[in-house]
Amino acid sequence: MVKIAVIGGGINGFSSAVKIKEKFKDAQVVLFSDEFSPNTTGDGSGGLWYPYLCSNTPEHLLIKWGIETYQFVHGLWRKGGHDINLMPMYSLYKNKERFIRPKWASMVFGYHELEEKQLRYLGELYSSAYSAGETFSTFVLLPPSMIKYMETRFKNANGNVINARVGSLHDVILRDYDVIINCTGLGSRDMVPDDAVFPIRGQIAKVVAPWVNQTIMDDDRENYIIPNVNMCVLGGTHQEHDYNRQVDEKDKEMILNGCQAILPSLKNAQLVNHWVGLRPGRSEIRLEPEVIDGKLYIHNYGHGGSGFTLFWGCATNVVDLLEKYLNKSQSKL
Repeated sequence: MVKIAVIGGGINGFSSAVKIKEKFKDAQVVLFSDEFSPNTTGDGSGGLWYPYLCSNTPEHLLIKWGIETYQFVHGLWRKGGHDINLMPMYSLYKNKERFIRPKWASMVFGYHELEEKQLRYLGELYSSAYSAGETFSTFVLLPPSMIKYMETRFKNANGNVINARVGSLHDVILRDYDVIINCTGLGSRDMVPDDAVFPIRGQIAKVVAPWVNQTIMDDDRENYIIPNVNMCVLGGTHQEHDYNRQVDEKDKEMILNGCQAILPSLKNAQLVNHWVGLRPGRSEIRLEPEVIDGKLYIHNYGHGGSGFTLFWGCATNVVDLLEKYLNKSQSKL
């Protein structure tokens, strides 16, 4: 019986664990983490399906991973009961040169570039002057619900979860495992160690605004408005190499004033809280195998702001790499 350890209790760790255990039912699969929902970085995020802060990753991989995730989330949305919203999204630009039509455009629902008349209307509506933009239907997840769903699905497949801190990829706790799946996000900076991993500080505000039913991203203001089933996420910052986890007063003003300038009705929204998280930045998402002293390690980290955009497709890639390795090992025997 092959023994597989997955490190990381976020969306990428649990989705990888789920797909591995459901594919290799006889394998012993254990997930280790010292932090679980609702205390992971992903829990505080907007939960929006939209490739974000991972621009150096090859586009064909973003499309492969992202569209598989989009289709998976669509299937869950159709079933209901998973705290998923399907809604229109508007991504708007003052500088036309900054807008590039994505190659995944034809693979999502209702995509089209905004025409001059629409841009003029939206500019009047959102108090700005836009020269380019796009709209399509996207999904907004409630991150704690999705992580909890993955955890429950993993346990129902007879996967085991252990609350423990793993200090490194060669920690004694991993000694008896044949394969290690590394989904530690920002922790990979020390875990691997990988100096290419860096924090992207994200500060957001959460408000109650049930009348908001569309996602808006304003490239010029660097503000975004993402309503989910419980509240509305207002953002936000993407400050690279910044480890500050404290709420910053200037960022609070930028977020609230900027989003209220887009939608003045947000002035009447009830403030729930301000939140800061450190996204796992990297020049390129690392999803690849590595054999060290005869043991297989599969790395799946560095997703920037796209964890909930790519998680299911990345988990499939993890399973493919694992299957290739196991078939090769069996052929040698």
